Amino acid sequence: MGKPNIWSRKIMHTFSPSAMTAQKMLRRLSCLLLVTSFVLLAACAGKKPTEDIAPSMPAVQRDESPQYFVSQLRVQDQGMRSFRELAPTIDKSLDYLKRKKSSDYAIRRPGLTMTWGEMKRTLIRLKQLLPSLDANPSLFTENFEWVRVNPYISYSGYYSPVVKASTTRKPGYTHPIYRRPPDLGKHKGAYYTRREIEEEGKLANRGLELAWAADPVDVFFLEIQGSGCLLMEDGRQVCINYAGQNGHKYKSSGRIMREKGLLERGDIFEQRQWLKDHPDRVNEILHENPSFVFFKLEGTGPTGAMGYVVDDWKSLATDRSFIPLGSVVAYGVNIPDPKRGKMALRGIGFAQDVGGAIKKNRIDIYCGSDQRANYVASFLDAKGPAWVLRAK
Repeated sequence: MGKPNIWSRKIMHTFSPSAMTAQKMLRRLSCLLLVTSFVLLAACAGKKPTEDIAPSMPAVQRDESPQYFVSQLRVQDQGMRSFRELAPTIDKSLDYLKRKKSSDYAIRRPGLTMTWGEMKRTLIRLKQLLPSLDANPSLFTENFEWVRVNPYISYSGYYSPVVKASTTRKPGYTHPIYRRPPDLGKHKGAYYTRREIEEEGKLANRGLELAWAADPVDVFFLEIQGSGCLLMEDGRQVCINYAGQNGHKYKSSGRIMREKGLLERGDIFEQRQWLKDHPDRVNEILHENPSFVFFKLEGTGPTGAMGYVVDDWKSLATDRSFIPLGSVVAYGVNIPDPKRGKMALRGIGFAQDVGGAIKKNRIDIYCGSDQRANYVASFLDAKGPAWVLRAK
């Protein structure tokens, strides 16, 4: 990703008559392609774009006001064409809050106190305003109190990877993906380590294999994300989700590889490339992380802590003791972009998931499952403002 197009290099190096003729022909062909492009763009008018090509808005500042935030808020940055598209995500949070007693506190800490009833009222008010927000985004500040999360939020991202797999073990598909063992909760302390499971085969021949993967590195990064899809040999996509963990403390592959002096940048793309180039050292690196994740076959996509499929650029993973599940969060951060370097992202999100590494003032944005999601989730590590909204 981001490599130059080798076909854009010059193919003529002389000014012979034949070369000049070829140059004229290429110029004419370029003009024809340009006209064709405009025709195709016109034909596609009105369709939802697959990529936002509009100029990026001004960079997000940590100290910007809610009024300025709203003035720069645009729905296409969250993959939408209208604020109305927030409705299904709002409904998931409302369904979750039905299980909560309205008078009980959802959060009670310095800087933020809210009952479950206040959170429910906020979601209902937001849903009622959706038809009017496109024309009048100032309704966000007129109808809601903006409680700033101080001093700022540390942002990261996660996505839904796709892993090649088979339902049976066969050549090319030899790495097991395990379901939750029935005796996981019966062990005193931590369960088997990654090394014991993968190298010593502690779970082998117990019928716990959900599938067999082609690449153990793909499975390792699937564990980091906590959910994803298996692309089966017959073309089917089967979604799997987190079902438990072995109780050992997680140690990141990036940290392991940096300690060994193997990386320059340390991002996931560099890690994956290094592991691809050194298959004989994969186990050496991965087995230094004793943590191991188990999965279950479930649903049509990655499921958050509420029990619902999370939504691209709308669902957020938070520390529920800091920003409780069900909260409406206005979030802003400058995200990595392969074309621009950085791109401002201001959005209206919903706390619908949690994560083992998501503590206090950290938010993990669910970015989706496409290549852009992979890129942003792999590189995003930035700070920005956030507010929890509360209906006035």
